[in-house]
Amino acid sequence: MFFLLWGLLVWLGATLIFRFGGQFFFLHEQPMLMIMSYILVVPLILVLTLPIYKWKKVTASQRIKAAIFIALPGMLIDSIVLIYFQDIFTNLSPNTDKFFASWLLWAYSLILLSGFISNRNELE
Repeated sequence: MFFLLWGLLVWLGATLIFRFGGQFFFLHEQPMLMIMSYILVVPLILVLTLPIYKWKKVTASQRIKAAIFIALPGMLIDSIVLIYFQDIFTNLSPNTDKFFASWLLWAYSLILLSGFISNRNELE
């Protein structure tokens, strides 16, 4: 239950950031900014997942389940949000929806992949 709630809070935070500041991330006229948004989310996802696994003492075998629970709320909600993209993200141009959806898939994939990262102590 904790990881579902954490996933919901992560989704809410990200959605608010993009609702009020997304116009600075998804500028298809400036590909370097777009690339940077894809690159910078990698360490962000690691910070939002790995310390939580450690804090909650999630074992390597439980980690993928925790990662799924973190990603699931956002994936479910965003499947609806993307239908109403123009109404929700009024600060973004309508043709940005495909870049936003692509970025979301990337971020959710990273969350899921974080479930496969093990501590060295657990491997020994």
